Amino acid sequence: MDDKPSERLRMTRTARRVRQNSKLIIDGRDLLGYPFTEDALTFDISASGVSFYIKNRPWIEDPLEITIYPAEARDTAYLSGRKRRGKIVRTGVISEDKVFVAARFEN
Repeated sequence: MDDKPSERLRMTRTARRVRQNSKLIIDGRDLLGYPFTEDALTFDISASGVSFYIKNRPWIEDPLEITIYPAEARDTAYLSGRKRRGKIVRTGVISEDKVFVAARFEN
């Protein structure tokens, strides 16, 4: 893709977002570089990315592996989830144990 980073961000932010509570499993690294796996719920999701709240705080631009389960799923059975790789584009500390994370899906 030959787009400039600012153009890619603009395209990502203009994608139609849907508010839903799909279950997520987030695999990433915290600020100290330690790996973590954490359950979360989507805040919103689009074709280009997802946002959610977690306890661990990652760095912007760090990669994530995100497993997304259908909103109607009753459990997180291994085969029912869809794995996507993402890159963190925004974070925000809400409280001591709640961090907002927005991630862009990578192709």
